[in-house]
Amino acid sequence: MSQINLSAMPALAAMPGGRAHRGFETLPPLGTLSTRRYAHIDPRPIVPALGAEVAGIDLRQPGAAAQAELRDLLAERKVLVFRDQDLSPHQYADFLRIFGTPVKEDMVVDHNHPPEVGAIHTQPNEQQQINFWHMDHSFRELPTRVLSLYAKLLPPVGGDTLFASLAAAYDALSDELKEQIEFLHCAHRVTRTQNTKRRYSEEEAEAMENAPPFVHPLVPRDPGNGRRYLFVNVPIYCRGIVEQPTAEGDALLRKLYRHVQRPEFHFRLTWRVNTVVVWENSHTLHYPVSDYFPHERKLWRGVIDATESDRPVAASLARA
Repeated sequence: MSQINLSAMPALAAMPGGRAHRGFETLPPLGTLSTRRYAHIDPRPIVPALGAEVAGIDLRQPGAAAQAELRDLLAERKVLVFRDQDLSPHQYADFLRIFGTPVKEDMVVDHNHPPEVGAIHTQPNEQQQINFWHMDHSFRELPTRVLSLYAKLLPPVGGDTLFASLAAAYDALSDELKEQIEFLHCAHRVTRTQNTKRRYSEEEAEAMENAPPFVHPLVPRDPGNGRRYLFVNVPIYCRGIVEQPTAEGDALLRKLYRHVQRPEFHFRLTWRVNTVVVWENSHTLHYPVSDYFPHERKLWRGVIDATESDRPVAASLARA
């Protein structure tokens, strides 16, 4: 077979009205992984930006030292994945208390569950409609920091969840853009979604939609590790930049929201039955993939009560 002499081929000209492709913008290094050794758990990083799969622990009976290490690891890696955990509803609620006080769930609670253990349940032949990058509860004065899901019923294939690091996304911005957004704030307001009717009455939902928005800094500092991060959310929740209520401000916010979605900042979790995930919701975005219709999917859910320490504080004001 004859070989093609690539060096003899002429360069391809740009199409009329276009320009030659010069490649994509490169990203700076995403940082080095921690070299800390853990004595009571075995964490393995999933991607450089975030995530750790944790082995060597039975979540039914973690000791005090292991619990402390889990809290430290969550602050460092933002998403923790535990495989093959066989927990009862009450054992799952006890596990959640490692990270704070679980709140009474506003999702559906099964009859044999404690009030802190709800469920995200997509019924057979029900189309999941929440298929976009978002964080929960940015529209609250104190956004929820810690959330958890526990897979109990899964489709034969599909139904993955993606997680993205808001700190890695900030780090990858140009110095010019970092300076431009340092002192900005965003208005966050609730919007009705597929789960609204499962959580609130019609009167409650209407009152929340008509309430004044909560304002949070666009660039807070994470008290757990001192890093700056982008506090952005899907536009149905993150409505606009307070200091730039213009088309240019909206375009900037859309640019930042799209930027967070770059593959370098996220990983894709493929669920297995009895997989538990805990993540720092207010420091990440997640994307539940809606590709499993008409199959059923059920994940138990736990929410840790937000405290004053979870309030986003502008990096320009926060102490490192």
